[in-house]
Amino acid sequence: MSASFGASLACRFGSVLLCAALGAGNAASAADLTPATTREVTLNVRDFGAIGDGQLHRVGEWIESRRFSSLRALQREFPFVDSPQWSIDEVAFEAAKRALPEDGGTIHFPVGHYVTGRFPWRIWRDNVRITGDGAERTILATAADIPDGLSVAPYRHVGWLEGAGREFAYAAEAGARGSDTVALVQPELSREFRAGELVFIRNGANRYDQDYGEFNEIARVEPAGRLVFRFPFARDYTLERFNWAGEVAEELEMPKPGREAKVSLRTGPGFFVPDARATVSIGENLFRVTRVQAGRNGRPAVVRLENPGRSNAPPGTRIAAGAKVGKARSIVKLTRTVRNFRCENLQIVGRRKALVVSNSYEVAFADCTFLRDLRDGGFKGGLTIDGDGGRFARFDRCRIVARPAAGMQFARSFGGVVFAGCSFVDANVAFTEFNFDCEVTRCTFEITGGRELANVIIAGKSCGDLRFLENRIRARGVAVVLDTHSDIQSQKHGSEGEIVVRGNVIETENVPDVFTRPRFDRLALDDNRITAR
Repeated sequence: MSASFGASLACRFGSVLLCAALGAGNAASAADLTPATTREVTLNVRDFGAIGDGQLHRVGEWIESRRFSSLRALQREFPFVDSPQWSIDEVAFEAAKRALPEDGGTIHFPVGHYVTGRFPWRIWRDNVRITGDGAERTILATAADIPDGLSVAPYRHVGWLEGAGREFAYAAEAGARGSDTVALVQPELSREFRAGELVFIRNGANRYDQDYGEFNEIARVEPAGRLVFRFPFARDYTLERFNWAGEVAEELEMPKPGREAKVSLRTGPGFFVPDARATVSIGENLFRVTRVQAGRNGRPAVVRLENPGRSNAPPGTRIAAGAKVGKARSIVKLTRTVRNFRCENLQIVGRRKALVVSNSYEVAFADCTFLRDLRDGGFKGGLTIDGDGGRFARFDRCRIVARPAAGMQFARSFGGVVFAGCSFVDANVAFTEFNFDCEVTRCTFEITGGRELANVIIAGKSCGDLRFLENRIRARGVAVVLDTHSDIQSQKHGSEGEIVVRGNVIETENVPDVFTRPRFDRLALDDNRITAR
């Protein structure tokens, strides 16, 4: 492990320590956190049969060479191989992962060019570190029909225990910014939680999508239904700051558990109606939407809501017209989020996406190159890096390259992203959809804009506590350098905290605007040097 990767903090495997300078009770900052190190177990992928010559060697070669008599015989040794599409390099990596002890370790890729045939390079387990012999000497790529390069975790919402009968409502006054404790509406349900569990604390959404909240970890469970979290809350999740989407048009009566009520919802500008099967909150109550009849000609929409039978007010309770409706204000258990992944000294090549860190928690990359190479036109769309929900992702001295030019996206309340000393070539940085506590510092950008890339940085207005410090930017042909408009627009509340842009050196050519106009009050610009040609 490089010395600087762990120098800022003393870490133990399975935990992250806050710098003493933060002090007890202060919210954790992404810049002050480093994911935990893995125990000293190192496996070499070559010892598991990896070839690494830059060619796609499918497992059929083992059958042709008589190492195995058939695919079924191969599966007896490697039961995870579900198709002859698997490559030998890919099987070797998966076998090495499974050979690691439960509390993890390191898998080393020596000099070589390794190719998967069935899936992206998938981590999909906790406490893994992969290393190479340098980003120009160790390359992980994929077959031409695989869209992504490296997938850290199963994608967004996989493993989330969602639904009105599985989510946990919390008290109206709970969730204040800077606090670390919530009280459940039904206290006895606290027995279903354990210290160390990951959860998502949700307080509504943009309409009924793009969750507003944060990933966090249960530190301990206290009597009377109180959950204490590892990190103080980055934003205000009290009911007063609920990111609601609709409004009850007429008074409704709480049905009995397992029964439904017919509810009228207002329609018109700023009011939205959920889809069937959505889980919604009205006050402290959770409901499952079973049927939706759209409103027409200004008339209310009619939905049927089922009472799941826990946490809600007693049957017969009246809920007044004007009550706000939104995506569930609840605590959601996360069962397949990948934790504590590290990647050092190698190159990842992907076609549609180079790297997917969605649904991950405490991951870090150092001295890596991420190349999104779509010059063959094999896929449409895509991103250099996709971070659709998660927390704590750190990039030190990494290189992000797109051919042709392309953007990235961190979204859906991904918090704690840091790019430090990185370089970006025809690839932007994008924070949207409620991101918080993110920092880009001492990075360089060489950007030539085009149809797929119209900005250098997106700092969406739904986001908060973003910092862009001492970067050097050279941009040609983009519409704007710092874009604060390309973001969701229908949310009732955004993130708290300023967007700070300080000490950057910006050189532009054929760029109409450096900053989006009009500027908004949370945007703090200070000591930036701008040269335009």
